[in-house]
Amino acid sequence: MFILINFSLANRLNSNTFATQSHSNIECDFFIAIIFMGNGYTASSCTDNSRTCRFSLHLQRFNLTTMNKVKELPYGISDFTDLRRANCYYADKTQYIPTMEHAGRFLFLIRPRRFGKSVFLSMLAAYYDIERQDKFDQLFDGLWIQQNPTEEKGQYQIMYLDFSQATVGMDESLQKRFDKYCSMKYESFADTYSAYYHDTFVQEVKQRHPDSSEQLRYICDEAKKRGHQLYLIIDEYDNFTNNVLNEKGEQVYHALTHATGFYREVFKLYKANFQRILMMGVSPVTLDDLTSGFNIALNITAEAPFNMMLGFSETEVRDMIAYYREAGLIKADTEDMIAEMKPWYDNYCFARASLKTDPKMFNSDMVVYYMRHHIAYGTSPENMLDNNTRTDYKKLQRLVELDGMSEKERGYIQQIAAEGSIVAELHMSFPAERIFDEGNFISLLYYYGMLTIVGTWGDMLLLGIPNNNVRKQYYEYL
Repeated sequence: MFILINFSLANRLNSNTFATQSHSNIECDFFIAIIFMGNGYTASSCTDNSRTCRFSLHLQRFNLTTMNKVKELPYGISDFTDLRRANCYYADKTQYIPTMEHAGRFLFLIRPRRFGKSVFLSMLAAYYDIERQDKFDQLFDGLWIQQNPTEEKGQYQIMYLDFSQATVGMDESLQKRFDKYCSMKYESFADTYSAYYHDTFVQEVKQRHPDSSEQLRYICDEAKKRGHQLYLIIDEYDNFTNNVLNEKGEQVYHALTHATGFYREVFKLYKANFQRILMMGVSPVTLDDLTSGFNIALNITAEAPFNMMLGFSETEVRDMIAYYREAGLIKADTEDMIAEMKPWYDNYCFARASLKTDPKMFNSDMVVYYMRHHIAYGTSPENMLDNNTRTDYKKLQRLVELDGMSEKERGYIQQIAAEGSIVAELHMSFPAERIFDEGNFISLLYYYGMLTIVGTWGDMLLLGIPNNNVRKQYYEYL
């Protein structure tokens, strides 16, 4: 016996509904189960050696029009516009837009990897972009900011840079590689906003290739002449330099970020030519080394108003579970799911002042990983640790082993692994050459999400291992 539920055929029928029949203990040679996920389908099958597969089909009625509206889980999607156009689930963070506007015009924030930084930054880009102001209601439909827009909505030309993309092409010189990426982005900016400038604007920008600094100077000068406001958003601001530090060593890194190093010179240009700047990354090391080149950024990493801005609160996780339960895609008990996720993905706190006021935060990517498995297979993942996170921790391992850790630093890691916490002072910035100073090294573990704020000890902080996900990394490292 062969049973196939053909969704594509049903979509072509005049009726938008179809039903499966109620059966139990049906003997068949092969069974294909189609599970609806967002805008697509996944298929699983079951067979056995006796050519018999026993299963139960529950009487259900599916409305295809309704099913096509179920939001897809945004696993692997890091762009807000792509996420919204693909009808993906989005935990609304737009209420932080006014808070950030009031905090200052030049901001800097650090969070561990896979906490939703890229989605958040691309959301801000979509909100402030003058070229996308006619798409505001489409992109922000149903979100908090749609009913509470600020005066600066759609008032900027956006220069969006992702320095993780500047690391491609290891065979080229560092400056050539960086210039090539920046030049590509500046020319894309010129194409996007050409209507706001003179007829030869795009040509003038491209003629200055491959000197990306000259291209940027020209763009900013022309914008200033015409009174256009520019917003610079940098994702993974430290990715390029962290890779240099990992692969080329401290001497090459120092040449880039000190004196007249090209990376430092670029940040001097940023400082002088943009009306708003927001940078995010995973450590404060590069910013400290660039201090005199970029000394106007307010570090809001450990400020209470932004503690819950990235990642998911338990309420947001429960809302996500409730949404997919209502859509019929999750059957497991909510309390069981929360109880299972908490020890693995929860317990992050980034601000001392938030210890007694805010709920602890979940790693958002890990929650999506878990939810995706439940929707696709009806069960929790056998491995609660997403393998993609292993790469992130290996990057930290390479970074702290540049000059080889001393017994003192190894002792800190052994203490943390054994006791689960350590008393320390959180250092907001420090140079690469002083990573292994006691407070700096422990602070670096905090910035990478290997430690989080769990309490206080007088004027000091009690930093602890946030969850089993991280604890496993310590054990594997040791």
